[in-house]
Amino acid sequence: MSDERNVLHIPKMGGTSTIGVEKAREMAANKDEMTLAEKKAVIARVLERGIIIDRATVDLPPGLYGEWVSEDPTEISRMQLLGFELDSKYAVDRATNADGTGVAKIGDVVYMVAPIEVKEIIDAVRAEMYARANPTSTSKQKEEADFARQADKAGLPVIDEGNVDSAREDAIRSALAATQKS
Repeated sequence: MSDERNVLHIPKMGGTSTIGVEKAREMAANKDEMTLAEKKAVIARVLERGIIIDRATVDLPPGLYGEWVSEDPTEISRMQLLGFELDSKYAVDRATNADGTGVAKIGDVVYMVAPIEVKEIIDAVRAEMYARANPTSTSKQKEEADFARQADKAGLPVIDEGNVDSAREDAIRSALAATQKS
């Protein structure tokens, strides 16, 4: 007969079943009063490095989008050209590194924010760029067309027997749902 205290029951971590940072701190402060399951939850949380994920999650007001960006001057300038600005308001209490500038930093990344409209425009432009580079299955992809032009200039025949098959969103969702049921 096994003793329940010796059985390792690590709670499922991830998503909404994770314990928050504040709860973990509260539990650690009251560790003498914690149950075995609560102690295991705290240890599992630290071992999975989930506290960093909690720290990197920033609550923003509606209409604002933010992301962590490499603290590289070129990358920061690129993001500023896209409409982002360095955050010194929303993620400051999430920072692990301080350099006196008031900018939120975790390791080698800084937090930048932009109006949600900027993010939507960026996503739309990226989708257009993807569509141009990856046309429908009835036309050739950019690489194939480039190769055919170069081969034609060199006087070489091109034998193209390939085809393109694209997965649709509903097909991907149903495939994912089927794998989750099994």
